[in-house]
Amino acid sequence: MADPSSLVISIDRTSMGLEPLVLAGNDTTRSLSIASYREPAMQPRINYAPTGDAHGDMPLSWSYQETVHALNVFDEGSTSEATTRAKIAELVAALGRLTYPITVPVDGASAETWTCRAGAVVPVDDRTSTDLQTHEALWAVTIPAYPIRSVA
Repeated sequence: MADPSSLVISIDRTSMGLEPLVLAGNDTTRSLSIASYREPAMQPRINYAPTGDAHGDMPLSWSYQETVHALNVFDEGSTSEATTRAKIAELVAALGRLTYPITVPVDGASAETWTCRAGAVVPVDDRTSTDLQTHEALWAVTIPAYPIRSVA
């Protein structure tokens, strides 16, 4: 899992007429802070020939499956539930599109750009009285992506 303190995820919103939505590790100046991030997996999908009664399978071709960016975010600098909910709504709107790019530079490495699909935002756990008072609920974000990234 990548260290969220050195991570920035920029969600392009040009098609919405808006500046990119930037998420960053533990940064109160940003919209939402990143608590954790899981790098997308490169999972192969193998196509096999029908083998009938023969033992084993005969691979014909392969390709990568769609992958997923998985992260948890929270609103570190909010002073009200209304502000937190507005930031979550902004994230949901940014992810609620058929296709859009995100850019992910981690700790000085070359930025990687991924073509993404409509994503989801859900609470990680039940909302407690503590997180309702502090406005720091943890939200799970999943962003499906085309499996091949481009590197700047």
